[in-house]
Amino acid sequence: MSSLLFYQQVVTLDRELHAKLKLRPLGNMAFAAGSPAVPLLCAEFAQAAREYPIAFLRNAAQRLVPVVLTGAPGGGNLYIDTAGQWNAQYVPAYARRYPFVFAETAPGQLTVCFDQTCPALNDTEGMALFEDNGEPSATLQQVVQLLSDYQRQALLTQLFIDRLEAADLLIDAHAQADLSDGRSLALQGFLMVDEARFKALPEATLKDWFASGELGWIYAHLLSLGNLLGLLRRQPQASPAQAAPTPKPPRKKRTKT
Repeated sequence: MSSLLFYQQVVTLDRELHAKLKLRPLGNMAFAAGSPAVPLLCAEFAQAAREYPIAFLRNAAQRLVPVVLTGAPGGGNLYIDTAGQWNAQYVPAYARRYPFVFAETAPGQLTVCFDQTCPALNDTEGMALFEDNGEPSATLQQVVQLLSDYQRQALLTQLFIDRLEAADLLIDAHAQADLSDGRSLALQGFLMVDEARFKALPEATLKDWFASGELGWIYAHLLSLGNLLGLLRRQPQASPAQAAPTPKPPRKKRTKT
């Protein structure tokens, strides 16, 4: 999976170049329609576990990332309909922050950037990002707060991932289901916590993870795997034309002379 999903042309927000830039409501989340997995913060595990399978994948840089599975590898986001609406109670913060994102422009320095292909950003309609004097507007301040909260939680999430790897708890996993309509569907290519290894952790480690809240994140992940069947059931059925075998042309009868 890409290290930065959804974003196509990321540029730095500049108070002079983008003095007139405005933000209007997105209207839909079609930008995420092609993503079968969306990164997740550990602080979101409890809410996300009610609707999605939570798993772990390696990004383009081979770093482990917790995600909600929203489709099969190579497919699209099965929670987004043809109108671009995300059909779930909870939408991950990774998607909610779009079209904005922090970029590290210098060691320890984060700068607001945005996807300039996003149709919600324009110079004529919506909430201004800058005041007439060039200072950030209330809208931009809210964006910065959202990105700051996300960045803080992302650092905690990385610490959690590092602990999981150090404890060697993750294993390759797959899910398969035979549905009542005759389909046999499978999901693979993701990682999950191995329950046997988890139960074998030293008591001191479990107490430490309980105190930090990480134990709850692991339980939320394990419980969320019960949503795998529901995800498989979201796979659209093949149309009759796709499901039916291609008829073979009739053989020509030979006639004796």
